[in-house]
Amino acid sequence: MKKKSRVLIVDDNITFCQNVADILELKGYETVSVHDGAKALEAVKGDGFDLVLMDIKMPIMNGVKTVKKIKKIAPQSPVIMMTAYSVEDLIREALKEGAFGVLHKPLDFEHLFSIMENTHPDGALILVVDDDPALRTNLLDVLSEKGYRVKTAEDGESAVQKVKENNFDLILLDLKLPILNGLEAYMAIREFRPDAVVIIITGYLRELGDQAQQALEKGAHVCLEKPLDMDLLLNLIQEMKLKSGGTLGRADTPQEDPKGG
Repeated sequence: MKKKSRVLIVDDNITFCQNVADILELKGYETVSVHDGAKALEAVKGDGFDLVLMDIKMPIMNGVKTVKKIKKIAPQSPVIMMTAYSVEDLIREALKEGAFGVLHKPLDFEHLFSIMENTHPDGALILVVDDDPALRTNLLDVLSEKGYRVKTAEDGESAVQKVKENNFDLILLDLKLPILNGLEAYMAIREFRPDAVVIIITGYLRELGDQAQQALEKGAHVCLEKPLDMDLLLNLIQEMKLKSGGTLGRADTPQEDPKGG
């Protein structure tokens, strides 16, 4: 996000709001703070915000109900949810209602700034999930060179966490992964991002053909076999339609993520 982008902070903890506002303003953002869902709706109606930071657990109207109403007023406004509680049902509902991501308190502000950059609408945001570091680097380089913004993950568990934090336009997901395998990760992702666009990749199609078929039956876009034909992959990405109805676009300034952050 560019300096002087406007951020709405919504939290019933006044001290927390002030602390977040102070840190964001030091980074060059303009902020407005409100302390309940009703005032958040009034603020969104009256002023354009580049981002909304929204607490999940608030009295009267919680963050999930508020974000649902915000999406009717300003559907293009990205909303990042914040929570200090283990409220998986509310997190799942918030993401289904269109929240860009969810972060846990206390906030890691460097992590927050990184995610805030990803809310920028230009170009497609792609997640590459593979336990092979050479392939991750190769895909990162090729996709970044084409103008896409890219993040990476090396296992299924970290992939699921990153999808909770970022609303990816496309996920390239290997089937053979540690901790959670690709199918398990895909099913977990669909719990809170049911419209996620996923391309399955595998070098073990004979061994994992059943898993690939299950993923396709559950909504994965296509399964590609390794070694990947990069030209085919790039053409496929360019032709795919996004949730917004457009095609995956090129970013003016690609954001590389060599460490998978």
